[in-house]
Amino acid sequence: MDRIGFIGLGEMGFPMAKRLCDAGYVVHTAMHSNKQTSLDKIASLREKGAVIERSFPEVMKAVDWVITILPADKEVEEVLLNEEFLNHVNEDTLILDMTSCKAETIEKIGNIYMKKRARVVDAPVSGGITGAEQGTLSIFASGNRSDVDELETVFSILGGKTFYLGLLGKGKAIKSINQMMVAINSLAFIEAYRAALEQGLDLDLVYDVIKQSSGYSNVFDRKFFKLVNRHFDNGFKLSLMRKDLKIALDSSGDMPLPVSRLVYELLLMAKDYDELDYIAVTKLLE
Repeated sequence: MDRIGFIGLGEMGFPMAKRLCDAGYVVHTAMHSNKQTSLDKIASLREKGAVIERSFPEVMKAVDWVITILPADKEVEEVLLNEEFLNHVNEDTLILDMTSCKAETIEKIGNIYMKKRARVVDAPVSGGITGAEQGTLSIFASGNRSDVDELETVFSILGGKTFYLGLLGKGKAIKSINQMMVAINSLAFIEAYRAALEQGLDLDLVYDVIKQSSGYSNVFDRKFFKLVNRHFDNGFKLSLMRKDLKIALDSSGDMPLPVSRLVYELLLMAKDYDELDYIAVTKLLE
């Protein structure tokens, strides 16, 4: 397993691929849709010993297992269910999908790969770009336990903690619940920040007090000063947060989730800021 296919060089995937290169793996990848971004990232990975293939099917042809971390369900299906890609899948193939998408999408893919006696592990992550860079991600793994155990070394490079959650798709489900809570907590601390400004409070003291009090949350800790300093240009995109929250809502059927649905409506209204960090939703309130 010293050769790894890696598909998805986005803001999370790229630092994860670099970590695997630095750990001694030979990473096989290919050009992605954003040409300029891909050229820069491809050059960086090539310097670290990565092998650049002509296409995603060529990546699958060159290795026995592949990591995918893509924007959404559509891209996952386009890659993993591509006919040419599937032609290179055999009974030794192991697909590790780390995308945040619907549970039913990975279950569908798992059933198709099972017919080829191939294996699929579902393992979305939490921890943001910093976690991807530092290898401290939380990993929500599901699928056959033996397959998950086989990936233990790779998980230790990419993450600080791996949770085994059971049958394929449970990782996606847990990730959607996590994102629901992140989105709600974010709107709460953004409103609190605005209330603190209105009352003329010292924002450094607000941070110190809240961090030691019951209103504290991880997203508050990571994003408060980013909000204060209006650093919106990088981070987890608002469009992706809205996508993740929609997955959580869709997966909950007709269950009344009034707070989550209100936050989703606010994210819909903030589409002008889709390419910015999701805390840019504060611009909507301004």
